[in-house]
Amino acid sequence: MNIKLFNAARIRYEAQAEEARAMLDMLFTKTVMVGEHTDILKEVDKWTKLLSEALDSVDALDDYATQRKEEGLTTP
Repeated sequence: MNIKLFNAARIRYEAQAEEARAMLDMLFTKTVMVGEHTDILKEVDKWTKLLSEALDSVDALDDYATQRKEEGLTTP
């Protein structure tokens, strides 16, 4: 298994999740953000879905690594 590729994918999804958290934080706490977006709930929905997808992707990679380990195969 290519450990560097696996790690790069995991870090990418973690970064996407962190970006989504930051955007949600700004949407929920910075009143300036509300003025810049006329449909604030649409933005919240967008970033919540992106956060969910990123976290699901990290979980999927972790599950994949766990399964390989249980099968006695090389794991990341």
